[in-house]
Amino acid sequence: MSEPITRRKILVNYRIQASRCADCGRTYFPPKSLCNNEGRRSRMNFVDYFYDKGILVSGSAIRKPTNKFLHVGSFMSAIVSFDDGEIRIPGRITDYILPEEELDVTQFIGKGVIPRFRRLYTDGPQGLIYYSSLNFSFEDDYYPYQKYVKAKSSNRSELPGIIGYGIYLPKFRIKSEDESALGVKERTVPFVDEDATTFAVEAGKRALIHAGIDSRYVKKCFVGSESAPYAVKPSMSTVCQVLQLGEEYDGGFFSGGIDSQFACKAATDLFIDAAALVAYPTFGGEYVMVIGSDNSQAERNDPLDFTVGAGAAAFIFGKRGVIATLDYYVPYTSDTSDFYRREGQKYPRHGGRFTGEPAYFKHVVTAMKTALKLSGLTPKDFRFVVCHSPNAKFPYLAALEAGFQKDQIEPGLVVRYVGNLYSGSSPAALAAVLDIADPGDRILMTSYGSGAGSESYIFTVKKEIEDKRERSIPIRQQIENSHKKYVDYNTYRKWKEIGA
Repeated sequence: MSEPITRRKILVNYRIQASRCADCGRTYFPPKSLCNNEGRRSRMNFVDYFYDKGILVSGSAIRKPTNKFLHVGSFMSAIVSFDDGEIRIPGRITDYILPEEELDVTQFIGKGVIPRFRRLYTDGPQGLIYYSSLNFSFEDDYYPYQKYVKAKSSNRSELPGIIGYGIYLPKFRIKSEDESALGVKERTVPFVDEDATTFAVEAGKRALIHAGIDSRYVKKCFVGSESAPYAVKPSMSTVCQVLQLGEEYDGGFFSGGIDSQFACKAATDLFIDAAALVAYPTFGGEYVMVIGSDNSQAERNDPLDFTVGAGAAAFIFGKRGVIATLDYYVPYTSDTSDFYRREGQKYPRHGGRFTGEPAYFKHVVTAMKTALKLSGLTPKDFRFVVCHSPNAKFPYLAALEAGFQKDQIEPGLVVRYVGNLYSGSSPAALAAVLDIADPGDRILMTSYGSGAGSESYIFTVKKEIEDKRERSIPIRQQIENSHKKYVDYNTYRKWKEIGA
């Protein structure tokens, strides 16, 4: 497929872009440069349906897909209408497993559906990966519909901090039945069309909705991951294109960023960089987005395989509308090889005893205690403490060693229900406590990345958090969602491998 055709498909499919005649109002998908009614006099404007809700008007059960979609297996195709039926768009229903018996598709006609950014297909194991938002989930299923409303400008804070966040957890789960899980009861599982890039887009989308800001003012985006779909080609550029971060120009955007790698702290390491950028006049942007996203990998039946999850956490930093200021930062690093993956290897390996001491506990506890010392605060000054969670045991023991109590630790231990999200682990735990935090609460967050290093951050929650709370989807709501679906181990491994 040539570059120009690939780009045209991206511009149309990523945002479900259509064109509308400014004179007669007729809308076209795929977009057209001339209106059928107005001809050469046409004045065409682009519209998109990325944040809109559609209605399923027709569908078919596809039992024998073409070669490009064999990895998906059976699925439901769909025709979706937008703008009260003015325009109809073809797509696919995702996160829905067709039953083996004959399906009466008419039962779904008239249901609301929401666009989801997912994989379409790949050009083989060495080819490009093609993504699209022409995939839809039912609005009354696992994912609720959220409007994207750009709120009025908020007051500026003296200190930079978090202005919004979004957590994306897949609908599917697998229960843990092995003692190696160390307190992890169940884990999130990527659907067959999901990977770390699709997670990042969905989490970033939710963060923008929660923050209520215009995406044009997000000038930088960092994506931390150790399971990025490409070894060379950033997920960040896809995220920027889909979410339209920065001012648009000629099909691109005036924004920048990188994909980062430092095992499970690839995202949190950049929190301080994001805060520093928005406080720096030369930066020229209002906001920075940081995303931790992983389809956490482990070899079949490896001890890690009983704790790893899948999902993403996105945080937006700025100085306007701050819900939690970033008050203190302490990094601690050493060359300790506890967990690693060599170039060309598919799965990570363990460095023997270094997995616990003196890797995780040494770095996490040192960073925590030093943050307390430098800030002049004690454990009693905090309502919550959260740590990177490779399992449910390690963060609990580390926090106790640093002087914290059970009631400060428990709210952030979401690893029990989602598994180790790798780069999204400590950010997801931070989101879990922000979901329930009150103005004035202090939070100590400490990450960990193998190789090895930790950083501790101290946040203070502000009153703006209450104004934005109704625009978030709490992580606890996703954990307890009645529409989540459980799969067996073989299905879990199959979907993991496709998204790797």
